[in-house]
Amino acid sequence: MKKKILLLGFSTAFISPLASADNQFQIFTHFDAEIYTEAQPVQAFVDDFDAPLKSGDSAFTYNIFEVGVGYGNFKVGLQSRYDYVLNFDPDTAKYTHTEKNDLEFEDRFYTYYLDAKQATSNGVFVSYDFKFLDKNALTITPKLSVFASSHYQDATVNGEIFSDEVEGAVTVDYNFSKDILFKEFTPSQKPEGLGYSLDIFADWQVNDELKVGFSVKDLLYKTQYEDSGSVKGQTTEIPFSEDDNGDIITQPTVSLKTSAFGNTVSHDFEMEMRLQAFADYRINDRFSTQLTLKRYDKDTFSQLKGRIHFWDHWRVQAGYETKSEAFLVGIENEYFGLNLQTDSLDLDKAYYANVNWYMNIKF
Repeated sequence: MKKKILLLGFSTAFISPLASADNQFQIFTHFDAEIYTEAQPVQAFVDDFDAPLKSGDSAFTYNIFEVGVGYGNFKVGLQSRYDYVLNFDPDTAKYTHTEKNDLEFEDRFYTYYLDAKQATSNGVFVSYDFKFLDKNALTITPKLSVFASSHYQDATVNGEIFSDEVEGAVTVDYNFSKDILFKEFTPSQKPEGLGYSLDIFADWQVNDELKVGFSVKDLLYKTQYEDSGSVKGQTTEIPFSEDDNGDIITQPTVSLKTSAFGNTVSHDFEMEMRLQAFADYRINDRFSTQLTLKRYDKDTFSQLKGRIHFWDHWRVQAGYETKSEAFLVGIENEYFGLNLQTDSLDLDKAYYANVNWYMNIKF
Protein backbone atom coordinates (compact mmCIF):
# COMPACT_ATOMS: atom_id res chain seq x y z
CA MET A 1 0.00 0.00 0.00
CA LYS A 2 2.85 2.41 0.83
CA LYS A 3 4.34 2.03 -2.66
CA LYS A 4 0.97 2.77 -4.27
CA ILE A 5 0.45 5.90 -2.17
CA LEU A 6 3.94 7.27 -2.89
CA LEU A 7 3.59 6.50 -6.61
CA LEU A 8 0.25 8.34 -6.68
CA GLY A 9 1.78 11.33 -4.91
CA PHE A 10 4.81 11.50 -7.23
CA SER A 11 2.62 11.13 -10.33
CA THR A 12 0.44 14.03 -9.27
CA ALA A 13 3.49 16.17 -8.54
CA PHE A 14 4.61 15.90 -12.17
CA ILE A 15 1.63 17.99 -13.32
CA SER A 16 3.39 20.94 -14.93
CA PRO A 17 2.60 24.40 -13.57
CA LEU A 18 3.72 25.78 -16.94
CA ALA A 19 0.32 24.75 -18.29
CA SER A 20 -1.10 27.84 -16.60
CA ALA A 21 -1.11 31.14 -18.38
CA ASP A 22 -0.90 32.86 -15.00
CA ASN A 23 2.58 32.27 -13.58
CA GLN A 24 2.01 34.25 -10.40
CA PHE A 25 3.96 32.97 -7.39
CA GLN A 26 2.35 32.97 -3.95
CA ILE A 27 2.96 31.92 -0.36
CA PHE A 28 -0.11 31.02 1.68
CA THR A 29 -1.24 29.62 5.00
CA HIS A 30 -4.64 28.48 6.23
CA PHE A 31 -6.10 27.37 9.55
CA ASP A 32 -9.59 26.05 10.26
CA ALA A 33 -10.85 24.63 13.56
CA GLU A 34 -14.49 23.55 13.89
CA ILE A 35 -16.14 21.77 16.81
CA TYR A 36 -19.77 20.76 17.39
CA THR A 37 -21.35 18.72 20.18
CA GLU A 38 -24.85 17.58 21.02
CA ALA A 39 -26.28 16.47 24.39
CA GLN A 40 -23.74 18.68 26.23
CA PRO A 41 -21.90 21.97 25.61
CA VAL A 42 -18.37 21.56 24.28
CA GLN A 43 -16.63 22.18 27.61
CA ALA A 44 -18.86 19.77 29.55
CA PHE A 45 -18.70 17.19 26.75
CA VAL A 46 -14.90 17.13 26.94
CA ASP A 47 -14.68 17.27 30.74
CA ASP A 48 -17.31 15.99 33.18
CA PHE A 49 -20.58 15.69 31.22
CA ASP A 50 -22.15 17.65 34.06
CA ALA A 51 -24.30 20.25 32.22
CA PRO A 52 -28.07 19.78 31.89
CA LEU A 53 -28.70 16.97 29.40
CA LYS A 54 -30.12 17.81 25.96
CA SER A 55 -31.22 15.57 23.11
CA GLY A 56 -28.47 14.62 20.67
CA ASP A 57 -26.54 11.80 19.04
CA SER A 58 -23.36 13.22 17.49
CA ALA A 59 -20.21 15.29 18.02
CA PHE A 60 -17.25 16.18 15.84
CA THR A 61 -14.19 18.38 15.49
CA TYR A 62 -12.22 18.97 12.30
CA ASN A 63 -8.95 20.90 12.52
CA ILE A 64 -6.44 21.62 9.76
CA PHE A 65 -3.37 23.83 9.37
CA GLU A 66 -1.62 24.27 6.03
CA VAL A 67 1.29 26.30 4.71
CA GLY A 68 2.48 26.18 1.14
CA VAL A 69 3.48 27.83 -2.10
CA GLY A 70 1.68 28.25 -5.39
CA TYR A 71 2.77 28.88 -8.96
CA GLY A 72 0.07 29.49 -11.52
CA ASN A 73 -2.64 26.90 -10.98
CA PHE A 74 -0.38 24.59 -9.01
CA LYS A 75 -0.09 24.47 -5.18
CA VAL A 76 1.96 22.30 -2.84
CA GLY A 77 2.53 22.48 0.88
CA LEU A 78 2.63 20.97 4.36
CA GLN A 79 -0.46 19.89 6.27
CA SER A 80 -1.36 18.98 9.86
CA ARG A 81 -4.79 17.56 10.78
CA TYR A 82 -6.72 16.50 13.87
CA ASP A 83 -10.14 14.93 13.28
CA TYR A 84 -12.64 13.42 15.71
CA VAL A 85 -16.13 12.08 14.94
CA LEU A 86 -18.52 10.46 17.43
CA ASN A 87 -22.00 9.01 16.90
CA PHE A 88 -23.91 7.76 19.93
CA ASP A 89 -27.39 6.73 21.00
CA PRO A 90 -29.26 9.35 23.07
CA ASP A 91 -29.85 6.63 25.66
CA THR A 92 -26.07 6.24 25.97
CA ALA A 93 -25.76 9.97 26.67
CA LYS A 94 -28.43 9.63 29.35
CA TYR A 95 -26.63 6.65 30.92
CA THR A 96 -23.29 8.53 30.92
CA HIS A 97 -24.86 11.68 32.36
CA THR A 98 -26.56 9.67 35.12
CA GLU A 99 -23.38 7.80 36.00
CA LYS A 100 -21.02 10.79 36.02
CA ASN A 101 -23.34 12.94 38.12
CA ASP A 102 -24.31 10.23 40.65
CA LEU A 103 -27.97 10.42 39.70
CA GLU A 104 -30.53 7.66 40.20
CA PHE A 105 -30.66 5.07 37.42
CA GLU A 106 -33.95 3.88 35.99
CA ASP A 107 -34.77 0.22 36.54
CA ARG A 108 -34.34 -0.80 32.88
CA PHE A 109 -31.88 -1.68 30.14
CA TYR A 110 -30.04 1.29 28.60
CA THR A 111 -28.94 1.15 24.97
CA TYR A 112 -25.17 1.56 24.84
CA TYR A 113 -23.89 2.52 21.39
CA LEU A 114 -20.76 4.45 20.46
CA ASP A 115 -19.10 4.81 17.05
CA ALA A 116 -15.94 6.91 17.37
CA LYS A 117 -13.11 7.83 15.01
CA GLN A 118 -10.14 10.05 15.81
CA ALA A 119 -6.84 10.61 14.01
CA THR A 120 -3.87 12.99 14.08
CA SER A 121 -1.79 13.22 10.92
CA ASN A 122 1.03 15.25 9.34
CA GLY A 123 1.95 15.25 5.67
CA VAL A 124 2.06 17.04 2.33
CA PHE A 125 -0.56 18.05 -0.22
CA VAL A 126 -0.69 19.03 -3.86
CA SER A 127 -3.52 20.60 -5.87
CA TYR A 128 -4.15 21.94 -9.37
CA ASP A 129 -6.84 24.30 -10.69
CA PHE A 130 -8.30 23.03 -13.97
CA LYS A 131 -9.99 25.87 -15.89
CA PHE A 132 -12.89 25.39 -18.29
CA LEU A 133 -15.45 27.39 -20.29
CA ASP A 134 -15.24 30.93 -21.61
CA LYS A 135 -13.17 33.28 -19.43
CA ASN A 136 -12.22 30.28 -17.26
CA ALA A 137 -15.63 30.50 -15.61
CA LEU A 138 -15.51 26.92 -14.29
CA THR A 139 -12.72 25.78 -11.98
CA ILE A 140 -12.32 22.20 -10.75
CA THR A 141 -9.56 21.54 -8.22
CA PRO A 142 -8.54 18.05 -7.08
CA LYS A 143 -6.35 18.00 -3.97
CA LEU A 144 -4.29 15.01 -2.92
CA SER A 145 -2.81 14.70 0.57
CA VAL A 146 -0.33 12.04 1.67
CA PHE A 147 0.40 11.81 5.39
CA ALA A 148 1.86 9.82 8.26
CA SER A 149 0.03 9.10 11.51
CA SER A 150 0.85 7.33 14.76
CA HIS A 151 -2.13 8.38 16.89
CA TYR A 152 -5.71 7.22 16.25
CA GLN A 153 -8.85 5.65 17.73
CA ASP A 154 -11.41 3.57 15.82
CA ALA A 155 -14.09 2.11 18.07
CA THR A 156 -17.59 0.65 17.87
CA VAL A 157 -19.34 -0.38 21.09
CA ASN A 158 -22.87 -1.74 20.81
CA GLY A 159 -25.14 -3.39 23.36
CA GLU A 160 -27.23 -2.74 26.46
CA ILE A 161 -26.62 -2.31 30.18
CA PHE A 162 -29.18 -2.82 32.95
CA SER A 163 -29.47 0.14 35.34
CA ASP A 164 -26.26 0.49 37.39
CA GLU A 165 -25.78 -3.28 37.60
CA VAL A 166 -23.09 -5.31 35.83
CA GLU A 167 -25.74 -6.88 33.66
CA GLY A 168 -26.24 -6.77 29.91
CA ALA A 169 -24.45 -7.62 26.69
CA VAL A 170 -21.92 -5.46 24.85
CA THR A 171 -20.03 -6.08 21.59
CA VAL A 172 -16.68 -4.31 21.09
CA ASP A 173 -14.66 -3.65 17.92
CA TYR A 174 -11.82 -1.36 18.96
CA ASN A 175 -8.52 -0.49 17.25
CA PHE A 176 -6.15 2.12 18.63
CA SER A 177 -2.71 3.56 19.19
CA LYS A 178 -3.49 4.10 22.90
CA ASP A 179 -6.07 2.10 24.85
CA ILE A 180 -8.33 4.67 26.52
CA LEU A 181 -11.30 2.30 27.03
CA PHE A 182 -9.82 -0.68 28.85
CA LYS A 183 -6.46 0.97 29.71
CA GLU A 184 -4.76 -2.42 29.49
CA PHE A 185 -3.70 -3.11 25.91
CA THR A 186 -1.72 -0.10 24.66
CA PRO A 187 1.07 -1.34 22.33
CA SER A 188 4.64 -0.98 23.63
CA GLN A 189 5.47 1.04 20.51
CA LYS A 190 3.23 3.46 18.64
CA PRO A 191 1.76 2.04 15.44
CA GLU A 192 3.00 3.44 12.14
CA GLY A 193 0.38 4.64 9.69
CA LEU A 194 0.63 5.92 6.12
CA GLY A 195 -2.45 7.30 4.44
CA TYR A 196 -3.95 9.50 1.78
CA SER A 197 -7.02 11.66 1.21
CA LEU A 198 -8.58 13.19 -1.91
CA ASP A 199 -10.69 16.37 -1.93
CA ILE A 200 -12.56 17.90 -4.86
CA PHE A 201 -13.46 21.59 -5.13
CA ALA A 202 -15.45 23.26 -7.92
CA ASP A 203 -16.90 26.71 -8.55
CA TRP A 204 -18.70 28.22 -11.54
CA GLN A 205 -19.07 31.93 -12.25
CA VAL A 206 -22.48 31.69 -13.90
CA ASN A 207 -22.64 35.43 -14.68
CA ASP A 208 -21.45 38.71 -13.22
CA GLU A 209 -23.80 38.38 -10.24
CA LEU A 210 -24.06 34.65 -9.51
CA LYS A 211 -21.40 32.13 -8.50
CA VAL A 212 -22.09 28.56 -7.36
CA GLY A 213 -19.83 25.81 -6.13
CA PHE A 214 -19.37 22.65 -4.11
CA SER A 215 -16.68 20.69 -2.31
CA VAL A 216 -16.23 17.07 -1.30
CA LYS A 217 -13.67 16.67 1.46
CA ASP A 218 -12.25 13.20 2.13
CA LEU A 219 -13.89 11.79 -0.98
CA LEU A 220 -11.26 9.13 -0.52
CA TYR A 221 -9.59 8.69 2.85
CA LYS A 222 -7.62 5.71 4.07
CA THR A 223 -4.76 5.08 6.49
CA GLN A 224 -3.13 1.72 7.01
CA TYR A 225 -1.70 1.23 10.51
CA GLU A 226 0.85 -1.44 11.34
CA ASP A 227 1.42 -2.85 14.85
CA SER A 228 -1.88 -1.46 16.11
CA GLY A 229 -3.60 -2.23 19.39
CA SER A 230 -6.90 -4.08 19.20
CA VAL A 231 -9.79 -5.41 21.29
CA LYS A 232 -12.59 -7.41 19.66
CA GLY A 233 -15.32 -9.56 21.15
CA GLN A 234 -18.23 -9.38 23.54
CA THR A 235 -19.21 -9.43 27.18
CA THR A 236 -22.46 -11.11 28.22
CA GLU A 237 -24.05 -11.09 31.65
CA ILE A 238 -26.18 -14.11 32.48
CA PRO A 239 -28.59 -12.55 35.00
CA PHE A 240 -29.45 -15.63 37.05
CA SER A 241 -27.96 -19.10 37.53
CA GLU A 242 -27.84 -21.66 40.34
CA ASP A 243 -24.71 -23.08 42.02
CA ASP A 244 -24.29 -26.54 43.64
CA ASN A 245 -25.74 -25.28 46.91
CA GLY A 246 -28.86 -23.99 45.24
CA ASP A 247 -27.84 -20.36 45.62
CA ILE A 248 -28.78 -17.88 42.88
CA ILE A 249 -25.74 -16.13 41.38
CA THR A 250 -24.85 -14.01 38.37
CA GLN A 251 -21.84 -14.71 36.21
CA PRO A 252 -20.53 -12.63 33.31
CA THR A 253 -19.15 -14.24 30.18
CA VAL A 254 -16.26 -12.39 28.56
CA SER A 255 -14.90 -13.29 25.13
CA LEU A 256 -12.30 -10.79 23.95
CA LYS A 257 -9.42 -11.08 21.51
CA THR A 258 -6.80 -8.45 22.35
CA SER A 259 -3.37 -7.22 21.27
CA ALA A 260 -1.82 -8.16 24.61
CA PHE A 261 1.60 -9.91 24.67
CA GLY A 262 2.66 -8.41 21.34
CA ASN A 263 -0.34 -9.61 19.33
CA THR A 264 -0.67 -6.32 17.44
CA VAL A 265 -2.60 -6.13 14.17
CA SER A 266 -2.80 -4.18 10.92
CA HIS A 267 -5.82 -1.92 10.60
CA ASP A 268 -7.33 0.11 7.75
CA PHE A 269 -8.79 3.38 9.01
CA GLU A 270 -11.32 5.37 6.97
CA MET A 271 -13.24 8.63 7.45
CA GLU A 272 -16.63 9.71 6.09
CA MET A 273 -16.71 12.31 3.33
CA ARG A 274 -17.99 15.84 4.02
CA LEU A 275 -20.13 17.71 1.47
CA GLN A 276 -20.64 21.44 1.03
CA ALA A 277 -22.40 23.56 -1.61
CA PHE A 278 -22.88 27.32 -1.93
CA ALA A 279 -24.57 29.99 -4.04
CA ASP A 280 -23.06 33.50 -3.95
CA TYR A 281 -25.03 36.46 -5.29
CA ARG A 282 -23.60 39.95 -5.83
CA ILE A 283 -26.49 42.37 -5.28
CA ASN A 284 -24.52 45.47 -6.27
CA ASP A 285 -21.08 47.00 -5.75
CA ARG A 286 -21.74 47.41 -2.04
CA PHE A 287 -23.65 44.28 -0.99
CA SER A 288 -23.62 40.52 -1.60
CA THR A 289 -25.10 37.44 0.04
CA GLN A 290 -24.30 33.72 0.19
CA LEU A 291 -26.26 30.58 1.03
CA THR A 292 -24.22 27.55 2.13
CA LEU A 293 -25.32 23.97 2.82
CA LYS A 294 -23.02 21.40 4.38
CA ARG A 295 -23.48 17.75 5.24
CA TYR A 296 -21.25 16.03 7.81
CA ASP A 297 -22.23 12.38 8.17
CA LYS A 298 -25.82 12.57 9.51
CA ASP A 299 -25.83 16.30 10.30
CA THR A 300 -26.97 18.98 7.82
CA PHE A 301 -26.26 22.68 8.38
CA SER A 302 -27.50 25.66 6.35
CA GLN A 303 -26.02 29.13 6.60
CA LEU A 304 -27.09 32.50 5.21
CA LYS A 305 -24.71 35.44 5.38
CA GLY A 306 -24.57 38.98 4.07
CA ARG A 307 -21.54 41.10 3.15
CA ILE A 308 -20.66 44.76 2.86
CA HIS A 309 -17.89 45.52 0.36
CA PHE A 310 -15.58 48.53 0.76
CA TRP A 311 -12.16 49.91 -0.17
CA ASP A 312 -10.13 47.70 -2.50
CA HIS A 313 -11.86 44.28 -2.39
CA TRP A 314 -12.38 44.28 1.39
CA ARG A 315 -15.61 42.88 2.83
CA VAL A 316 -17.12 42.43 6.28
CA GLN A 317 -19.71 39.72 6.74
CA ALA A 318 -22.21 38.37 9.23
CA GLY A 319 -24.46 35.33 9.12
CA TYR A 320 -26.50 32.69 10.91
CA GLU A 321 -26.40 28.89 10.66
CA THR A 322 -29.26 26.53 11.42
CA LYS A 323 -28.83 23.37 13.54
CA SER A 324 -25.72 24.79 15.23
CA GLU A 325 -27.69 28.02 15.89
CA ALA A 326 -24.37 29.85 15.48
CA PHE A 327 -23.72 33.45 14.45
CA LEU A 328 -20.83 34.36 12.13
CA VAL A 329 -18.74 37.55 11.92
CA GLY A 330 -15.71 38.04 9.71
CA ILE A 331 -13.55 40.23 7.53
CA GLU A 332 -11.85 39.16 4.28
CA ASN A 333 -10.04 40.23 1.16
CA GLU A 334 -7.83 38.51 -1.39
CA TYR A 335 -4.85 38.36 0.94
CA PHE A 336 -6.23 37.96 4.45
CA GLY A 337 -9.35 36.64 6.14
CA LEU A 338 -10.60 36.00 9.68
CA ASN A 339 -13.98 34.48 10.55
CA LEU A 340 -15.41 33.56 13.96
CA GLN A 341 -18.61 31.59 14.48
CA THR A 342 -20.30 30.32 17.65
CA ASP A 343 -23.69 29.91 19.27
CA SER A 344 -22.50 31.47 22.55
CA LEU A 345 -19.68 33.77 23.64
CA ASP A 346 -19.74 31.94 26.98
CA LEU A 347 -17.55 28.90 26.26
CA ASP A 348 -19.21 26.96 29.07
CA LYS A 349 -22.51 27.19 27.16
CA ALA A 350 -21.31 26.87 23.53
CA TYR A 351 -22.24 23.81 21.50
CA TYR A 352 -20.50 25.04 18.34
CA ALA A 353 -17.38 27.04 17.57
CA ASN A 354 -15.41 27.70 14.39
CA VAL A 355 -12.26 29.75 13.85
CA ASN A 356 -11.02 30.23 10.29
CA TRP A 357 -8.19 32.43 9.02
CA TYR A 358 -5.94 32.61 6.00
CA MET A 359 -3.06 34.67 4.59
CA ASN A 360 -1.97 34.84 0.97
CA ILE A 361 1.09 36.75 -0.25
CA LYS A 362 1.47 37.09 -4.03
CA PHE A 363 4.54 38.13 -5.97
